[in-house]
Amino acid sequence: MERVIRVLALIATVAATGCASVAGGNVQKMYVQAQAADGSAVTGADCALSNDKGTWRIKSPGDTSIVRSNKPMEVKCEKAPLPQGMVSVESGTRGAMFGNIILGGVVGAVIDHSSGAAYEYPEIVRVVMGQMTAMAFPRAPAAPTTDPSRPRTLPQPTAMQLAEPHGTGFARLEDVDAVPHLGPQGRQAYRDWVRQPVPRAFALAPGGAYFPAYGLVPADASLPSDPAERALAGCSRNAKVSCKLYAVNNTVVWSRDAVPPPVVAVAPPAPAPVPVVARAAEVLPQPVQPRALASGYARVDDVDAVPYISDKARDSYREWVTKPTPRAFAVSDQGHWAATWGLTPADPNASRDPSERALTVCQQRSKGLPCRLYAVNGAVVWTKEARAD
Repeated sequence: MERVIRVLALIATVAATGCASVAGGNVQKMYVQAQAADGSAVTGADCALSNDKGTWRIKSPGDTSIVRSNKPMEVKCEKAPLPQGMVSVESGTRGAMFGNIILGGVVGAVIDHSSGAAYEYPEIVRVVMGQMTAMAFPRAPAAPTTDPSRPRTLPQPTAMQLAEPHGTGFARLEDVDAVPHLGPQGRQAYRDWVRQPVPRAFALAPGGAYFPAYGLVPADASLPSDPAERALAGCSRNAKVSCKLYAVNNTVVWSRDAVPPPVVAVAPPAPAPVPVVARAAEVLPQPVQPRALASGYARVDDVDAVPYISDKARDSYREWVTKPTPRAFAVSDQGHWAATWGLTPADPNASRDPSERALTVCQQRSKGLPCRLYAVNGAVVWTKEARAD
């Protein structure tokens, strides 16, 4: 009887371990980006993801939870008047599957194959409207050999990865303060990125998201090996919106989006003179009408576009934008600044013209270093000047 009990216990143990499944189950996230043939983002496209396990719908860019399978995932995106785009995404076998065969036996492997838990898709899929393409699951790079008699083989950069793009002249590569949108943490990440070897790329988004990429072996095997593609994919995944490249290798490629045509920024018209009824004419200060041509450098409310100044100064700029006109904001390339508004300065010896007053205060703070007007009234008048490297 005791022997029978032991046999039954052994059978129960084998049955319990034989049904083990790969950790994480058969569900994963997939993030879809749609873009036009020229590389520009297509937002709001209707995208359907389908395999033999089901169909899921999202608006691009966006993500959803899908069920894994060993069958391809068909991703179709539509948005009129653009032609439909489609990508056939192959799945790959998860590394945990092989451990499951050892620990869980054939039963566990069969269950994972049937449920889809043994497979996975790339986390990011890019659909080009008007094109039908295929995408394979990226394979992790082979581990370097420890045998000294066998040479170690590393991926070699392609001509595209090493090609130096045409710069836009927006800023010098090492000019950290010129990088838009970033907070203190992002600017430190950019400083660190500048010290990395090529090939490399840095992407960012208006909300402050960023992604530095360098080298040909990504830490995340689901991301592309090309640093430029990897920076865009990683940044877009973090930001949940499309990102733009700021710099590639040793060149800044950022260009500010088109802005409305230049307009003349003027203060509101002076009020009509009040009839003088007193015996002696009362002399009232007349509003100064500063006129400055808008440069198109940025919108006046784009706080992140203001160059050189600190985060604390950006808070002051946000407050300045809410002040009534006439007003002016000046900066120096060393980070000094001054914000002025109104026609009645606290110092009676100061100019009533906010533009002159802003320049004077800024240069006092900079100990005589030159300052320039960044914005006057409702328009940005700043232009990026060429600077010696």
